[in-house]
Formats: sequence, structure tokens, C-alpha cells
Amino acid sequence: MFNKLLSRRVVEYGAVIFDAGGPTYRHEEYADYKATRPQASDELREQIPWIHKVVEAYGFPQLRLRGHEADDLIGTLTRMGQQAGMEVWIVSSDKDFAQLVRDDVKMWDNLKDVVYDRELVRKKWGVVPEQFVDFLALVGDKSDNIPGVPGIGAKGAMALLDKHGSLAAALQAEPATKTEQLLHQFRHNAELSERLARIQQDVPLDPAVDIASLKLPGADREALNALFTELEFYSLLQAGAKGDVAAGEARAAGEVEIVDWDGEPPPDYLPVAVQLIWTGLTHRAQVQGLALSWEPLRSVWVTPERIPELAAWLADPQAPKRVHDLRCHLVVLWSLGLELHGAHDTRLMSYLCEPTKVIPHDLAGVVKEVLQRTLSSSTPREDGGQRAHFVGLLWEPLLDRLNTLGLAETYRELDLPLSRTLARMQHHGVLMDRAELAALGTEFALRLAQLEGEVHVMAGRAFNLGSTKQLSDVLFEELKLPVVKKTKTGYSTDSEVLEKLALKHPIAATLLEHRKVAKLINTYTDVLGHAIWDKDERIHASLQQTVSATGRLISTDPDLQRTPIRTPEGIRIRRCFVAPPGHRLISADWSQIELRVLAHVSGDPALLDAFAGDHDIHRRTAAGIFECSEAEVTPKQREAAKTVNFATIYGQGPTALAQNLGVSRTVAADYIEGYFRTYAGVREWLDATIAEAVRKGSVTTLLGRRRWIPELSSRNRMERQAGERQAANTPIQGSAADLCKLAMLLIDREIQERGLATHMLMQIHDELVFEAPDEEVDSSCELITRHMTGCYPLKVPLKVAVGTGHTWAEAH
Repeated sequence: MFNKLLSRRVVEYGAVIFDAGGPTYRHEEYADYKATRPQASDELREQIPWIHKVVEAYGFPQLRLRGHEADDLIGTLTRMGQQAGMEVWIVSSDKDFAQLVRDDVKMWDNLKDVVYDRELVRKKWGVVPEQFVDFLALVGDKSDNIPGVPGIGAKGAMALLDKHGSLAAALQAEPATKTEQLLHQFRHNAELSERLARIQQDVPLDPAVDIASLKLPGADREALNALFTELEFYSLLQAGAKGDVAAGEARAAGEVEIVDWDGEPPPDYLPVAVQLIWTGLTHRAQVQGLALSWEPLRSVWVTPERIPELAAWLADPQAPKRVHDLRCHLVVLWSLGLELHGAHDTRLMSYLCEPTKVIPHDLAGVVKEVLQRTLSSSTPREDGGQRAHFVGLLWEPLLDRLNTLGLAETYRELDLPLSRTLARMQHHGVLMDRAELAALGTEFALRLAQLEGEVHVMAGRAFNLGSTKQLSDVLFEELKLPVVKKTKTGYSTDSEVLEKLALKHPIAATLLEHRKVAKLINTYTDVLGHAIWDKDERIHASLQQTVSATGRLISTDPDLQRTPIRTPEGIRIRRCFVAPPGHRLISADWSQIELRVLAHVSGDPALLDAFAGDHDIHRRTAAGIFECSEAEVTPKQREAAKTVNFATIYGQGPTALAQNLGVSRTVAADYIEGYFRTYAGVREWLDATIAEAVRKGSVTTLLGRRRWIPELSSRNRMERQAGERQAANTPIQGSAADLCKLAMLLIDREIQERGLATHMLMQIHDELVFEAPDEEVDSSCELITRHMTGCYPLKVPLKVAVGTGHTWAEAH
């Protein structure tokens, strides 16, 4: 515990607090206080003197006070530290200290490596720290034999405190509910329990004990090593005991010693943290070095030219390794002709533990969140050494969290192996027709100039179309068009405004077309053109695993998932994605995967029947909403029903749906009512899912991926409603994302096992794109379809459309 503490934080003042033994004032007030606790075992009592010696050697003062528990001394020292303007850390696994947590006070469960701040206290126990004593007074505490109020559990206590704010206020109010009646009936229990549970913060300490007296002198290295040698704790022996005091003190303060590699591979029986340092994009990285760490506060630096000497060790699957961002490390090492096996990924572990906490889960963010340390360095060597050291420290606490949350299997069986699949996709890239893309960009540029000229003619003068001020002057001051919406700085000229103005004047429609073409240039032709690597004429986009709250993969550098599908311009852009000679592209697209997941999780009979019979789900929904036969459904009604179908997944209410459909809120509400009349099981599932999410604070996907939703317990109604939409949406979107990733993993695994030359290239929403030699196209299509339809046993069939062609447009 001491080593963990001192390796992660610079501790200036501190003390270790012990119980003095004997009864305290709590025993005098309540004879049964802690009466159910077993006596300390002889084995533990034998260790106490040694514990005192170890604490002394680490340089920590030891405090105890007759008649008072250690908790009360800790509470008093906490108050002293706060009054001195210090940041206070209570290192304990005792939940009672949650009552002391404030903005400047944290509770660190050093054993589980969990830091409780105000938010985590609220998330774990459902009350803020200031209410925690009242919470214990209501529910009691079995470990201390504090009685609490009979009949009131955690849920009732949370509701009571949420309503009244405090125990005192609840006792003063007229009892209106059963819980409040129980409180008043057992008022004495509650008041007694509150006094027993409250940690005192004004214990009369010895006058010699003040903040200055708790200044830590630092550990006595020789005394510690003598103790550890006597106890045969050889792994705890520390360097610097003889003649290296300065270095030892620096390392005790948390500094990492970085040494040059001596040419010997790391020990193959110890887990080694690996950190590559590079500049530029991964597939064209300029490697600056490699850092390794397998000892506390010590890293080894390997210069770029010597990294190949580690090839056998890096490729050895039996040599355990830890990295942060396995996908990128694989791509960089492959660019050097090196392989990496036997590695775990702390970035993926952090993401699985709590997806939204430190997006995108870069190392600096995770280190700050988990270890409460910051990265700071001035050279690649220092950066690598520090990063490798911290990656090593992250492994154990993140693994503990994964196990606690039941997500270790999801990590091992899906997310971790998928990193290698994604790395292969990024390394291979997708071939582009640079000439076609350039021609398209030129065409768009000419069209943009033409539209700009048309706007100037209609305006009667030239002006900067990109200037909101100049555009609003033309529209509202000179052309006298009606003002639709105002902003803090003037008139709005956003797309919604222009769409309404298009009914009044053709300039607005031309401006909308200008913006569309400008977006095509800025988002697609220019960006895609710059992303093509001269070396192979391919785009090597990244598929990020740790960015989306729902578990979806996100494409970056560039974002290929935004490529338009159905517009003529989108089809022409997709023609620029091509297969090399002798190959074809394969596009495999799931049909309505999210609606099929909804049918599975909700178990709604009408939905299950629609998909089992391969019916047109949008037509069937329209028939239910508009109360007609499927044959009578018009194209417009089907389109409206399609919007309603997906609005359910995204948790949209009448207002949002009305805006999407261009109808009144009343009509939209009628559509929603008709939907739930048709699919009553979906309504029941949504209600149950949201209720469970409120109770647990989180939701899970089919494969167990968890998303915490703190907004569900917000006092702000808008935030709570947003949390409810997330609770409804995540199990659907997240499960669909999980099935997609599972299928990708299974497909890639079979491709590798069979030694095929087919490559997975892109994942675009519900579509997977591949490149296959002509002779493998048929067998690859069969393989792809088999895994995409059979990756998970849903109650309804998964349906996939597969096409092939020389370009992505042809294949899709």
C-alpha cells in the first residue's frame, strides 16, 4: 500500500492512524456498538508490531487517542488540512469516510484502487457526501452494528433524502408516506444511528500535533531494506540504500529513472510495459524510440536503430506485455517489419470500465483519472520512460475494475482481439482513384463558383458568402426578407432559416445549394485527396474503439463513415474508392440491424412476426399507425413510419419527431401513440429498461458492455430526460455495434486461418467493405454472409445484402 501510494503521488504531509483500543464514547452511548465484530485473529495480532516498524521506516507519524476511534482522528486531521488550504487524501477502504469527501477531500480505496470524489460517492450510494451520515442513520451499518430504521433500505433512504434533503428535515415534516411513517415511529433509532455514524472532526489532539508536525521526512531506505531482508520480502528491497540517497529520494517522490538498454531482452516471466514514441500518422510514422518498464519507477530506453534487436521478444506470445493503444502500436511496428504478440491494452480496459469518463481514453487522461498523476516531459526519451512506467501501473487497477464489472471476458474475447483486426484494416488501407477524385473536385469547384455568381446577381452586389454579418445584411436589410430567428449577435442564417426563406426568394435555395457543394469539397474531395498516401495510393483511416459512448467504431484521419450514400454526389465520391487490377470490392450491408435488435430485446410479438416473415417493417408500422391495411399504405405514410421506427430507437419525443417530419406536435404524438399501440411490447421494454437504468445508474448491451448514465439521477429535468433517451438508445445501438464487431472479428479470423488474400477495408455504419482477388470473390462472399448473419443467436434472422464491383459505388 505504501509503495503504491508513494509511486503515484508526491505526499508532503501524512500520518497513519491506529485505534488506541478499549471502549469509546460510542460504546458508552450504545453498548452493542460493534458488538458483532469478531475478535482479531492471533495471526493478525502477531503482525501489528512489524506494521508499526514498517510505518516508522517509511517516515510516517503514528497517531492514536484513548476514548476515540481512528476515524475521528482522521476526521479531525481532514478538517485541519482543509483549513490549511491543502488537498486531503484519506487512504482507506472504509465507506464511512465517504461523509468527509468534498471538492478538496478525496477517499482512495488503495486496495481496489478506486478514488471517491463527490460524483463517485453519489453514483455508488445515491446520495451526496453531505447526506451520507443521514443515509447510514436510515439504513444502518451491519459492520459497526448501527441499527438504522427497521423497514428502510437503501432505495427508501435515497428517496427520503432526495425529497427532504436531510434527516433533520425529514423528521420535522409531516409523515405522508410509509417510509416517513417508519422514520417517525423509529425516530430514536435514526437519531442514535446518526450520532454513532458521524465522524467527529474536533477531537482534542495533543498540542504537539499540528500540520507542521506531520511534514514527512522521507523513507529511511536502510531501515526499510533491513526490515524487508529480515522478513524475506526480497522483492520489496529498494535501490538507493547505500550511497545513492539522492536518487532514492527522487524516485520516492515519483520520478522515473530512465536507463539505456543494455542489449538483454526483458525477463520473459514478468509483464513488461511497452511504449513506442513516434511522430506523424501511424502508417507513415517517424519512430523516435521504444521504452520498456518492468520495475517500479524504472524504464529502459531503446533507440530506433536498436528496436529490431527486440524482434524475437516482441513477437513472442508467451512474453507478457502491456501497451496503451494496441492498434496503433501494431500498425507502427508493422511499418518497421516487426510483429507484436502477447500484449494487453490499458486503453481498451479503461474504455470498457467507463466509456464516457475520459474519452478518447488517451494515456494522459487515463493516468489522471485512475492514478491521479499527470504526464510531463520535455524529450522523447523522458516521454517514453514516463508513459511506459504509468502503463505498468494502470494494468492492475483496471483489471480489478474489469473483473468487478464482469467485463473481463468482453475485453479478452472481443475488444482486445478486434484491435488486431482494425490494425490490419488500417495498415492495408483502401485504394483510391486519385485522378477521378481530382476531376470531381474540379467539377465541384466550378459549380461552387457558378453558384456564388448567381447569388451575387440576385443580391445585386458581390459579398462574402461565408460572412454571417454580410449575408444577413443582404437578406434582411437589403432584400427585406422576413427575420426567422435571431441570435445574440444578430440574425441567424443557418440552414433551417434558409429553408424557410426559400419559399420567399430563390436566393435562399441557391445559398443552400452553395453550402452543399462547399461541404462536398471541404469534407470529401479535399480531405480524401490529402489523405491518399503517395507510397501506395491508398487511404489508411483509423477505426477508433474508444471514442463512442455506445461502443460504435469511429473512423478518423479521415472520417470515411460520413461519405454520402444515396445522393448522386455521394455515389460519384464512392466511385473513387476502387479495387486494384484482378480484384473486386465486396459490400455487405445489414438490413435494419437495430430494429432487429429491438425486436430481440423487447420480445414484441408483432415485431418478431414481421421480421420472421421477412415483411416490410416500415409498411407494417405504417398500417398500425394509420389504421389501414398494408396494401393501402401510401409511399408518404411508409416514409413517415420509417422515421417513427427509428425515432423509437433514438428516444425521440413528439417535439423532435414533429420537426423531422414537418408535422405538428399533436400529429407526431398521435404517430407515437399509434406505434406503441402496434408494438405494445416495445413500450413495456422501454419502461422497464429506463427503470432499471435509474436503479443501477447504467445500461448494458447484449454482450455485456456497460454505459454509466449519471444524467439519470440529475435534479435537472432536461438532463434526466436526456439520460432516459440514452438508456433507451444504448442497448439497441450498442448491441448492434457489438454484433458488427463480433462479425468483423469472426470474418477476419477465418480469413487469416484459411490464408486468404481477401482484406477487410472499411466499416461504414451497418456496412462492411472488402477487397478480394477475383478468384476468391465467391468464397469470400459466402464467408462474409455466413458470419454477418450468424454472429449472434437473435430471435429474428439477421439479413445481409452483398454486392461486388470494381468501385465501392458498384459494389454497394
